[in-house]
Amino acid sequence: MSDRLHELQRQRALAQEQLAWLDREIAAEKAKSGAAHAATHSATPAPAAEPTPAAMAAAAQRATTQLESALPADAEKILAEYASEPSSIKSDVKKGCFLYFFLAMIVLIVAVVALYFHSRGK
Repeated sequence: MSDRLHELQRQRALAQEQLAWLDREIAAEKAKSGAAHAATHSATPAPAAEPTPAAMAAAAQRATTQLESALPADAEKILAEYASEPSSIKSDVKKGCFLYFFLAMIVLIVAVVALYFHSRGK
């Protein structure tokens, strides 16, 4: 399975946990407002326990562990193979900037020469 699929599954699990928490909060609010109208509402859901930060962290840790166990063992090797040195990137950017500068100068000089010959001919 691809890394993207595992990440999407992890995100879905986290979203489901968040939706379950929202459902519990909604039920708790309905129970609070339903207590005032107990005579008209015979069946109000009991408020569920709010998830603790530790429980949410444990769920996130489980999802991360599942994702990490699904990754290939040689992922670091693949990343190292395609990684480039920061000094190489810096020199490439510098060369690109000089290239664009000189191309802009050439275009400017050609435009000035063309304008000169065009205005001289009249």
